[in-house]
Amino acid sequence: MGEDLGTPAIHVPGPDGTVNAFFGPVVSPVPRGEEAGRLWDGVLLVSGTPGFFELKRGRTGGPRVD
Repeated sequence: MGEDLGTPAIHVPGPDGTVNAFFGPVVSPVPRGEEAGRLWDGVLLVSGTPGFFELKRGRTGGPRVD
């Protein structure tokens, strides 16, 4: 799943035990340590919010692989 999308498809259990699936997050450069943990906590929070469907913004630069 997701091979033709160019973005990872992630499946995680939501707060009520149901599976939440989403594409991304797409972040460049890749965050590390506490910054990565804060981002992941936020991703889980928003993806577990009833009625949440999409969040997207335009890219301001190319990918960075550090």
